[in-house]
Amino acid sequence: MTVPRLLTVGEAARALGMCRTTLLAAEESGLLVPSRTPGGHRRYDPADLDRFLGRARPAPAPPPTDPAPQAVHLVPAVRAAVRPLARALDAESAGVYLAGEDAGLRFCAAFGVPRWLAERLADTPAPAAVAQAHSARRHRVFDPAEVAFPEPRSTGHGAAVPLCADDAEPVGALFVITRSDRGLLPADLRTVEAFGSVVASLVRSLLRVTELELRLARIAALSG
Repeated sequence: MTVPRLLTVGEAARALGMCRTTLLAAEESGLLVPSRTPGGHRRYDPADLDRFLGRARPAPAPPPTDPAPQAVHLVPAVRAAVRPLARALDAESAGVYLAGEDAGLRFCAAFGVPRWLAERLADTPAPAAVAQAHSARRHRVFDPAEVAFPEPRSTGHGAAVPLCADDAEPVGALFVITRSDRGLLPADLRTVEAFGSVVASLVRSLLRVTELELRLARIAALSG
């Protein structure tokens, strides 16, 4: 039996019809698990790439309503986008909830939040202040200790703003938790709102990229 040749990063990216950065982000999100050569280089099994594209099924499945590959683009990009905000305000954490098709909010990513807490936030509804910022399209301040967010031991000061760009419908909400010895000044809130507009534009752009790559992946699966 012939053992299929493992593919390099560049070859795998071309086979999937995506860029190298997106491929590595898929690996970070756990959607692809490469092997390693003795020298530490990544190698990808063509069968794993087929499963990623959905080719391994006898017939193509209907498109999912909330495709997992969104996380490939959004999670690392959103985490990187909110990092400067957290550092500028010397905040404990900053993160983003995105609006789903059911009009609810789901946790996307954050800076300053450990993985175990991020997993917990992903399994629980958005706190009221974050949901209100999204629905009312205006900022909300809250006491992290009172609402036990992002965890029961939280202290400091919290604010949430809608993710709006160019007067379009909000795509979610951004939150920031500052340290106990630092309140939120009006200038700080304006900074958070400005970041919210930037992150909203980023999210919209990445969702368009995701939709395009999903279409290309389905075309490749049907023609493979």
